[in-house]
Amino acid sequence: MQLETDATVGVRREILDLLRQQMDALNSPLGLTDEKLRQCYERQARVQELREQLQDNATAMATVMPPPVAVTSVDPAA
Repeated sequence: MQLETDATVGVRREILDLLRQQMDALNSPLGLTDEKLRQCYERQARVQELREQLQDNATAMATVMPPPVAVTSVDPAA
């Protein structure tokens, strides 16, 4: 369970790092060169892969964990 959580945190960190790089490239006062634009598209594709990986991890976790038990009353007489 801890490994899945660590993996999810790692994926989210990578996504954030890639998005920061995207913002830096887009905010560059020098503008976008063809090379920088190509790198942006590569980062965009990688972010999409990571988002799919997060979704797969969430789906896997949902199938492994038992459903929550609903408590309708705390009255022992009920």
